[in-house]
Amino acid sequence: MAIGLILGTSRTKSNSRILADALLKGTEHQILDINEISLLDFEDSRHESVPVSLDESSQTLMNFLLEHNVIVIATPIYWYGIPGKLKVLLDRLSHVFRQPDFKKQKPREVIILAVGGDQPRIKGLPLILQFQHIFDFVDIPFQHYVLAEGNKPGDVSYDQRALAEVAWLREYMMKRENYEGQI
Repeated sequence: MAIGLILGTSRTKSNSRILADALLKGTEHQILDINEISLLDFEDSRHESVPVSLDESSQTLMNFLLEHNVIVIATPIYWYGIPGKLKVLLDRLSHVFRQPDFKKQKPREVIILAVGGDQPRIKGLPLILQFQHIFDFVDIPFQHYVLAEGNKPGDVSYDQRALAEVAWLREYMMKRENYEGQI
């Protein structure tokens, strides 16, 4: 199982990263950090008569998606949605999913880890619904998510419910990997 983590936070020691590290501890995975990508606003050109080539950020996103069959997106909940820079990256999916390579091969599932400080298990649900619609549109299964509570860096470590959900999800991923390795 090739796991790719899209780290959608601007903080280096963020609650989102702590949750992702708990999920992916001991696994081989690669990280696509939004802080390490030069992102400009995405210009939607899907209705142009001449196909537009992928910009560098779109190509980076597509390559990352093609290299991994499980994508984990770890994000803070900013003002009840995803951070702007992560949104700018995900806007590129409208161009990426039309590429022939992407139509042939794409991740088999996406997992969302989202952390917020203001009743995230309730107020984070619209964010989860947004991700559901995004991944339905590009035909990538999305079944698992964890909404966790954490305001200041490190606070998520006190959210026992979220840590238990991550532990269950980690076990699920390991069992799935072992099962698929036998096929």
